[in-house]
Formats: sequence, C-alpha cells, structure tokens
Amino acid sequence: MIIYPLRCDAGHEFEGWFASAEACERQVAAGQLECPSCGSPDVSRLPSAPHVHTGESAPRPQGGAAAARREAIEKLREVILASTEDVGRQFAEIARRIHYQEEASRSIRGQVTSEEAEELREEGVETLTLPPNFLPGGEVH
Repeated sequence: MIIYPLRCDAGHEFEGWFASAEACERQVAAGQLECPSCGSPDVSRLPSAPHVHTGESAPRPQGGAAAARREAIEKLREVILASTEDVGRQFAEIARRIHYQEEASRSIRGQVTSEEAEELREEGVETLTLPPNFLPGGEVH
C-alpha cells in the first residue's frame, strides 16, 4: 500500500492509499477520487518524497504529531465500528433504499465494487470510501 498526499481544487489536503502509483494516477484521471472535506472531484496528487527502506531494523523516532495521528485514526475506527451496522456486500442495495426513503435511515458500512461506488455517487447517495484494511475484515465502504 502506498500513501500519497492529495489536494482538491479548494485547497484541502488529504491522503490517499493506493496499491501502486499507476492505481493512483488512474483513479485521479477517471475522477474516482473526491475530497473528504468538500466532496470536490477535482483532485490532484502532490509531490512526495519516496521512502527508501534501508534494511535497518531500528524504529524511526516518531514525533508527537505522528502519535496523535495514530490515536485519531484508532478513535475513528472505534467510532465507525460502534455507530454503524455492517451490511456486507448488500451495502449498495441498502444504501439506495435508505437514500430513496424506502428503508429507515441508519448508518451502515459494507463493501462495494468500484463500479457500484461510482453508481452510488452518480445517484447522489452520500458515502465515505475508506482505504482497504482500515476496518477489520477489509470493510472498505
């Protein structure tokens, strides 16, 4: 997994997790990424320094910001798991029913394909895409 810094046209900076540089460029070019702050689909990859593994086993010193970030991510995981219902592969179907008020409104999580995610976005169904392995069991949407 490669983490790249990204920025939307409104100036919001955030990170994206990708399988490869090509996957990042492909998703940016296809308009599959959007800013988590404002929802803008006009996202570009920022320059980043490569990480070179030197084989040293000593851990790098972590500053206060890195520790605070890890803690914030862990708290986010806890909140998502505690406040959402896991609907698995039925996510797209149930999200649509909730969106069209055919089912009671509630917070759900589950998995979708990239095609299903795009269809939901086109229909105006609000979702949040998470990186693979962010939640236990690979729940990514």
